[in-house]
Amino acid sequence: MHLCLLLAVFICCVQPAGAFQAQQVNRASAVSEEVPAQLGFADQLFAEQDYYRAVTEYKRFVYLYPKHAQTARARLNMARAAIEAQRWEDAGSMLEQTLEQDSSESIRAQAHVLLAEIPYLQGDFDASFRYLERLGELRLDPVITPRVKELQLWSMLHGERLEQAQEFLYAQEIDLRPDLEDVMALKALPRKSPRLAGTLSALVPGAGQLYNGRYREAGMAFTLNAAFIAGGIQAINTGNTVLGGILLFFEAGWYGGNIYNAVNTAHKTNRRRYRSALGQLRDKYQFSLLSDERGPMLHLRTRF
Repeated sequence: MHLCLLLAVFICCVQPAGAFQAQQVNRASAVSEEVPAQLGFADQLFAEQDYYRAVTEYKRFVYLYPKHAQTARARLNMARAAIEAQRWEDAGSMLEQTLEQDSSESIRAQAHVLLAEIPYLQGDFDASFRYLERLGELRLDPVITPRVKELQLWSMLHGERLEQAQEFLYAQEIDLRPDLEDVMALKALPRKSPRLAGTLSALVPGAGQLYNGRYREAGMAFTLNAAFIAGGIQAINTGNTVLGGILLFFEAGWYGGNIYNAVNTAHKTNRRRYRSALGQLRDKYQFSLLSDERGPMLHLRTRF
């Protein structure tokens, strides 16, 4: 009797335990099935250029599944979304964390390139070049070498360091684009002399603007300066020295502004011409940054 009672109690205890274990297995299976869907939602937000929400969803995925096979990619995409949202400091921190936690050579290589692209996108081409130069001391995936060298070259070109770019190309063992011929063409671009433009406008107001090809500005500068000078002299000659002094005082401002405008216009003309030529080279060789890619997967491919 007692034996039957104990057996009945044992059966009652074993069945719920087995059911509980089965429930836990089913729950774990369900979680593993949810992971790709959750990451896919983050990827979809990234593809739709909803970068702020994409950062949040990638961050959630990394927090919930730190050991998942796709966590490294999610962490990298989180940084890419932050770059697209121009959250530079956040992107840098995310990429530094990626370098600390991921051992994959491919992931680390992409993180290094993206870290170099952050100052490049901010217009700090010297900082981008210095970071890439330090990468030469590391043992990176060979696939990344052309990409690193190419970004170094473009950093020098955007910084208008053409002599350094020329020496850099001479020292390379791989073919890079733009090449030496392109750099020489950039050096040969016709340029306006800011010093000559300022000197001309100092001698004759408007002459510097005429040299820069800004004919309307040249006419306005000449007319205004001539009018103030003539008015001031006439006022003084007629005995109205106070009015004459006031007119000549304002004329000094117009005269100085005329010189500054001529110098500044020469610089702007040179920059516009140089950037136009650089843009043509970029289109010709289809140069793009790694952060420009819109897909959820990055590929370290090269154009050489």
